[in-house]
Amino acid sequence: MATLPAISPNQGIYMGGASIPQRRMPSPPKGRAPKPTLKPVKRVQGTKDRDMLMKQQNLRVQQPELDKLETARYRNSYKHNLCLEMLREGFHKSFTELFQLMKKRKDEREEAGPDSLLWQEPLLEDQPEKLDQIKHYLTRGEAARRMGNMEEVYHCQYQLAKYFQSTGDTWLSDHFFQACLQTSLSVRGDGRRKEAEANCNIGLAYEERGEYDRAAQHFVEFHELASGRNWKDASGKTLEASSCDHLSRIYTTIADQMKAQDPQGAIQYLAKAFEMAKEGGDSYKEGLASYRLGKAYESSADSETAILYLNGYLEICKANGDDMGFGQACEAIAKSYESQGKIEESIQYLEAFVDVAERTHQDTALVNACSCLGVIYNSLGKYGHACQYFGKAYETARELNNPGMMAAARVQYGVSNAHHRLEDYAGHLQTPMRYQMERMIEWKDVRFDEFDQPIRERAPLGHTASEETATSEEDTPREVSEPEPVAETDATAGEETAEGADEQTPQEEPAS
Repeated sequence: MATLPAISPNQGIYMGGASIPQRRMPSPPKGRAPKPTLKPVKRVQGTKDRDMLMKQQNLRVQQPELDKLETARYRNSYKHNLCLEMLREGFHKSFTELFQLMKKRKDEREEAGPDSLLWQEPLLEDQPEKLDQIKHYLTRGEAARRMGNMEEVYHCQYQLAKYFQSTGDTWLSDHFFQACLQTSLSVRGDGRRKEAEANCNIGLAYEERGEYDRAAQHFVEFHELASGRNWKDASGKTLEASSCDHLSRIYTTIADQMKAQDPQGAIQYLAKAFEMAKEGGDSYKEGLASYRLGKAYESSADSETAILYLNGYLEICKANGDDMGFGQACEAIAKSYESQGKIEESIQYLEAFVDVAERTHQDTALVNACSCLGVIYNSLGKYGHACQYFGKAYETARELNNPGMMAAARVQYGVSNAHHRLEDYAGHLQTPMRYQMERMIEWKDVRFDEFDQPIRERAPLGHTASEETATSEEDTPREVSEPEPVAETDATAGEETAEGADEQTPQEEPAS
């Protein structure tokens, strides 16, 4: 069977020997046909529009053309551009450390949850100033590490730690302080001084956060490394003395925390603090440590040992001319002697305390010293001396205008006055004579004290005054220093004045 010839695309269809040309129809458009829209009518531009157009064209000409890197820097975040720049400059370790720090904090934030305080803290990657500081010192330290200059590496890490300590980012300052300690182990030729300083810095950081036990461990390392070395800081103080000061302070802090639960353990730490202060060579700090240790022994009922350390503090205050410390030592020693029952020694130190307080114008201390002396004299039955010191305490409290001290001193002064006049008042009651009754009524009226005067019986009318008889036992007046009477309140004074006005002295009847 013969095949038909192929139809040429340029040829038409043959019908009856004639070629009919073939026409192609256009295919329909894909999708929806676009809706006919009206073009906006171009309005004639005014002078203002032409000026604005010219300004835009001028600004467009002035703007430089951005290349690919500049466009990426504009589009990407600050953190992204910073990391790219570190990688481009070849500081791969710096980039790794920065990236790990950001990731670590973000993970901690996610773990804490939205209700935590950590969630309110801004992310490190959103703080350009801190990122610049990290990039500057990390890249500088990495370049120094390549050259083998470990001291420069230590310096860069230390600067970062101090910077973040000042901004309150303790997690970053702790990280770089720990990095300083690791770097200090690689520093050669300084006798391990950098290691000692790194331990000191870490100890101070832990102390600031309240982790006193961990701080004490690093301070001990610092002290062991600095002992016997003549290293000095910028102020000229030796690092050994600084280590002793740090240990004395941290031991005292630990003792204050545990004295309520473990008094004996607190005494052990205070003893360590005293030894460190003594080794540091500062007599003032040694005296304070001795005073704290003595007070601790006194609280544990070991007055004998307490007096030993308190006397040491007293001698140091004498040598340094510290009057305030001398008064504190006298007060503490007096209380220790009083607890031992040695009243005479206690009075001796309290009187010395009063003299120092008056000389140095320590009014609060003077009130306390006079009150202590008044209590001791009152317990011994020496009511005249008790009134004297309680009166001085009350007057000083009034000058200070301290309501609490005034109230306590007023009560003590009143009690001592009552004890002082009780015996004479009771003697008048035991002798029921008209003259004694008149004296007691007069005392209730005007508070004029004549109880220490000899008791005499008034003679009846018609007799001379020379014939008055006096009792034999109470003729001799007592030599007692009387302070000023206690100030009465307005209400009490008013009541007694009214009572005195109503009561009239009875007249003696003539003799029959």
